[in-house]
Amino acid sequence: MKSKPKFAVDKMLGRLAKWLRLLGYDTFYRNKIRPITLLSIAQSEDRIIVTRNHYFLKHPFPVQIIFLITDTLEQQLSEIHKTYPLDTNKVFSRCTICNSITTAIEKEYLKKLVPEYVFSTQEHFHQCIRCGKIYWQGTHLQKAQLFFKKIGL
Repeated sequence: MKSKPKFAVDKMLGRLAKWLRLLGYDTFYRNKIRPITLLSIAQSEDRIIVTRNHYFLKHPFPVQIIFLITDTLEQQLSEIHKTYPLDTNKVFSRCTICNSITTAIEKEYLKKLVPEYVFSTQEHFHQCIRCGKIYWQGTHLQKAQLFFKKIGL
């Protein structure tokens, strides 16, 4: 079975990085990083660079590079999908903030950590193992799934 690709997204594409993480893809992103540092990380961690930076067009590099020519999130995800078919089977399995894995957490532990309405209307929760962010399947999941369907994922 082929493993899911891992991405290293340049500092110009923070929104895209968040959505790749939302899809469950291991996505390195820092908003202040030099191209040569991103290249080094991609090479050492076997990541595919996703960029709009022309620096990566100037020379051949020893990593795979997706150079995006489009501006919108929808178009950028579609561009990536053409080369590396993205799937929606692992939505919300990674933290959109820090890229760590999320894990199921019992509702009883969250009473004081989530809004009262969320606690009373939701049954299933996940929490980031590193930063502690809590996720649940609210309307944002439905909107994300409609968005993915709209762009053909």
